[in-house]
Amino acid sequence: MIPLPSLDTFANVIAGLDAHSVEQQVNWMRGLGKRELVALWDKAVGSDGVALAAPLSALHGAEGEVVIHEGQNSLPLFNVFQKRCMLRTSADGPKVQGYNHQAMSWITGPGHFLVQTDGTTSWFDYTQVATDAPPEFPPIKANTGFPDKLVYGGMVDKLRKVGARGLIGAALRPLKGELRETGDYFMLIRR
Repeated sequence: MIPLPSLDTFANVIAGLDAHSVEQQVNWMRGLGKRELVALWDKAVGSDGVALAAPLSALHGAEGEVVIHEGQNSLPLFNVFQKRCMLRTSADGPKVQGYNHQAMSWITGPGHFLVQTDGTTSWFDYTQVATDAPPEFPPIKANTGFPDKLVYGGMVDKLRKVGARGLIGAALRPLKGELRETGDYFMLIRR
C-alpha cells in the first residue's frame, strides 16, 4: 500500500510508490486531492531542507521519443491530464519541449512549453515555446491569446522529484514583477 503524504513520512511514501507498478502509482495519484498534493510538495525536500532536484533526464527519453507523464492537479475540475515531452535537436541545439494533453484542449489550447534547467533541477516554462512541433504534437500555439493566456499565460511550473517515476509541481505566475506560487499543485507519473 502507498501511504498518503499527509499521514506518513516522505521516505515511506517514496518506498510505497517505488514498490508498485506504474498503473498502481497512477491509480494512487488519481486519488490525491489538494491537501495531499500540498503535503507531498512540502515533504519533497532533503534532510538539509533543500528541494529535491528534478533532473532534465526525468522528463525525456531518447531523441524523438514522446514520453508521457500522467498528471493529476489540485484544481476542482479538469484535473486529469498528461504532459507529453520530447527531446529534439534544432539549429539552436537540443531542447526538451512539451504540451498538455487533456480533454479541454479544444478550449484551453495545448499549453506548449519548453523545459528549462539550471543543470540540477528543471521546470516547465509556458512563456517559451518551440518554433515548430513534431508530427506527434499539436501545431505550435503561443500561450498569449485568448483563452490560452488565462490558463497558461506567464506560467512556470517548478518541479521536485518524488521517487523513481514521480514529480510534484507547483504553478507560479508573475505578480508585482516576480514569480509567485499560485496555490495550484500537480503530480506526474512517468509512463
